[in-house]
Amino acid sequence: MRIRLFAFDLDGTLLDTAPDFFKAVNKLRNKYSLGEADYDQVRCRVSQGAASLATYALDLEGQSPEKIEIHRQELLKIYEECCLENTDLFKGIEEVLNKLNAEKVKWGIITNKPRKFAELIVNNKLGDFEIPFLICPDDVGVRKPKPDGLLHALDLSRTKSIESIYIGDHRIDVMAGKSADMITGAAAYGYIPMGDNVKSWDADFIFSHPEEILNLIKND
Repeated sequence: MRIRLFAFDLDGTLLDTAPDFFKAVNKLRNKYSLGEADYDQVRCRVSQGAASLATYALDLEGQSPEKIEIHRQELLKIYEECCLENTDLFKGIEEVLNKLNAEKVKWGIITNKPRKFAELIVNNKLGDFEIPFLICPDDVGVRKPKPDGLLHALDLSRTKSIESIYIGDHRIDVMAGKSADMITGAAAYGYIPMGDNVKSWDADFIFSHPEEILNLIKND
């Protein structure tokens, strides 16, 4: 069966944003006289959001949600200043997006990243690809694993769920895809949390490298 809509997560799926988050985390740690963070620890937390990163950065495990939120906002303010410095497409993603456009296959992005950051980064790093849609929590009022963003994408693209795939690098992406009755793809090359096993997500496809996505793109 031909897949008529390819919807993607952003961080850890299309873009390698971990280097800039690593820089932001270290700036936050330096502010509190802490040593350099472990890159792998930061990388595996990127798709879990800024709260997870702030918790790791300042060792806030077990602290109140209010305290974590204060430092989450602190981290995001730092991240805003460096979010375009080292972020880039994962190797192979350019070929995937070029083929989607060449074959006139519908595609777009659904992310948990706030629009304030997502729009800035997408316009800067993916602006050459004429992205049909970018859906953020700001647009639908909830974050994944709620499927609202994916359902909105189906409406925008006028595509049936059974002819659409959602690809992401976190368990919640697969959960959201299944809740929307879409085909699901796990980006195993992305920011997989430590101790997690991609195979346990029960995705329809597992991609070890972005170029493997090319095999699903057809124009007939």
